[in-house]
Amino acid sequence: MDLIEADAKQLLADHGLPTPAGRRIYGVGDVVGPVSNPVAVKAQILAGGRGKTGLVRLTNSADGPATISGVLAAMAERGLGPLVMIEDQIAFAEECYLAWRIDDLASAPVLLFSRHGGVDIEDHPDSIRTYRGDALRPARASDLIAFFLGLGFSGRALAAVSRFAADLLRVMLAEDAILVEINPLAFTERGDVVALDAKITLDDNAAVRHGEWRRLRSHDIQQAEASPLELRAAEEGFTFVELEGDVALFTGGAGLGMALIDMLADAGHSAANFVDAPGGSGDRIFGAVTRMVFERAEASEVKAIILFLTLSATSLKGAVQSILTLIETTPPPKPLIVGLVAAGAAEREMTLAEAQAAFRARGVECVTEIADAVAALNRMSRPLR
Repeated sequence: MDLIEADAKQLLADHGLPTPAGRRIYGVGDVVGPVSNPVAVKAQILAGGRGKTGLVRLTNSADGPATISGVLAAMAERGLGPLVMIEDQIAFAEECYLAWRIDDLASAPVLLFSRHGGVDIEDHPDSIRTYRGDALRPARASDLIAFFLGLGFSGRALAAVSRFAADLLRVMLAEDAILVEINPLAFTERGDVVALDAKITLDDNAAVRHGEWRRLRSHDIQQAEASPLELRAAEEGFTFVELEGDVALFTGGAGLGMALIDMLADAGHSAANFVDAPGGSGDRIFGAVTRMVFERAEASEVKAIILFLTLSATSLKGAVQSILTLIETTPPPKPLIVGLVAAGAAEREMTLAEAQAAFRARGVECVTEIADAVAALNRMSRPLR
């Protein structure tokens, strides 16, 4: 779950990390009171680029109420839920970029840092330096001194940024986040640091340990923006993301799904959704996911459906029967292609050849290669274009 800035800043403050003072939240119908200091007025949305679209504004105390109302109105005009945060402006000498993320390949947290922070960080990709942490021993401030010393920091600023980075990693681990990004991290003239903006992504797989997440404004915003299918999938225990494409998909494996999406793009198609059955899924999940994919395929822009499953230990027979039962009771609304790959353990009750024969007997094309699925899609969809 992505957090809006207000929730991310509150989380940092709860852990004792420095953020601007004077934070207040205003929504629809709230009475905007007087503003005593120059403030930053920031729209609270789950998307970036606010500064470039006029949804972040600096204002003096006299114009504060009018500016707050103006940002709320601008959000409403764009179809966004009106919600703004204000906080005191901070005088700074330098803006930097600092983030921790989980590196899946390294199985470790990785620190990213650049002395080019702010809205144009994308223009300076070569400026980013990295520090690989230890998954078994979180980095301490003393571990990071050499890294930041090599980036030109010294004195009070060196101590402040090293301590902040170590504390931020502690926050990420404690809160089950997969990304904590501070952009910009402001350095004051004294050498202190303050998080001027914060982006945090929480690991949805850890939600069972964090009942408090449901009380966040970010949760409410995410729920309001989700489609009915996406909400149903969340209740079933898997992720379903609707996209603007012409092929409804169900793949057994996120990596396989991304590979198939890339191959579809090369063939001139695009995915209408992304969905991945969690590891060890049983017949019920396979049936529920397939049903939702069929519902997505009812949209006029969707021209075909691809179900491609790779099974290592999950019973091939169970997965096939759950899909066949659905096909018989709820015929797919668009041409259907099934792809199957099964390890020996998955074939204990049904062989891959038997599974293919079962689908073909019902007029459903069944292949064992991704390239063959895309080729079959092209043959089917050509007359529909």
